[in-house]
Amino acid sequence: MAVDVTAFTALARAEFQNALIEARDRPFPAAYDSFTMKFPSKVRVETHTYMSQIPRLREFRGYTPGNRLASTPWTVPNLTYRAGPILVNKEDLDDEQTAGYLNSINSLPAQAEKDIGRKIISTLVAGTTGLCFDGTAMFADSHTIGAGDNLMTADNSGNDGVTHKIIALVTDSPLKPMIFQDREPLSSLETDADTPEGKLRREYQYWADCRFGVSAAAWPCGIHMTITDTPTLTELIGHVRDIINRFRTFTLPKGNDVDDALYFHEGWMPSTSGLTLLCNMALGELLDVIASQPLIAAGTSGATITNQYNGKFLAIPVGELGA
Repeated sequence: MAVDVTAFTALARAEFQNALIEARDRPFPAAYDSFTMKFPSKVRVETHTYMSQIPRLREFRGYTPGNRLASTPWTVPNLTYRAGPILVNKEDLDDEQTAGYLNSINSLPAQAEKDIGRKIISTLVAGTTGLCFDGTAMFADSHTIGAGDNLMTADNSGNDGVTHKIIALVTDSPLKPMIFQDREPLSSLETDADTPEGKLRREYQYWADCRFGVSAAAWPCGIHMTITDTPTLTELIGHVRDIINRFRTFTLPKGNDVDDALYFHEGWMPSTSGLTLLCNMALGELLDVIASQPLIAAGTSGATITNQYNGKFLAIPVGELGA
């Protein structure tokens, strides 16, 4: 017996709604949650304001000149995205061939969740040109608010000509490297079934929309490193050490010219909950060894060295950084 399109739509919406309830508990994958600031948005374009640093404590000597705080506006637009549409053929409904369609519709919320994560990662990866809160590229050799060079390179003794990439992210700071504005969560399932257009095509569309904004945010919480030639474990340990030490050089702008420099990561110690290293796919295994093994092979003689970075970071291979 043929499946009526209205009955199919009711089944599809029930499948979608059940999946949507689960997906909304995780607006984007947990792997990205640690380095992304998330907040609700109510307008088409959000304008964020970064206030300049307040003056530090000084001895009072009868008169203290005031400091006028400067504000730096930073805008992030919300864009509309669509999950689907999935096209359902009328002949398949007539022949009761609906299981595959229902499974696909059920997967839409989870797929949208993953795609939001990919959008966050791809925006971060584009940070060598994409702007952050101070109007400079997220990863650059200098910045207009604060001081630091977070665009690094490294070379190795090998000569295989392979390029690797790491994006290091401090994740236990109140400021995060990325921002996610949730303007309109994924809608309920929409369809053009029972419309003249759907009947004319003998094919029905099912989809869901959402609106959000994504942007790179706090440059002092991220470092981009391009590595030439595949490193040995010992060389890669050196690169991890250089990244950590580079984070510790970043300074905040002064609230007053007489103030001492204030280091952004003063007192910071790396840990799996505080440092994430995104990397290209091929580098993932090597970084995972460093992240999880207390002893590391030194050369080919069988000797080992103590790995001081065991348990000090989380490594996540991502396709957006390449093979």
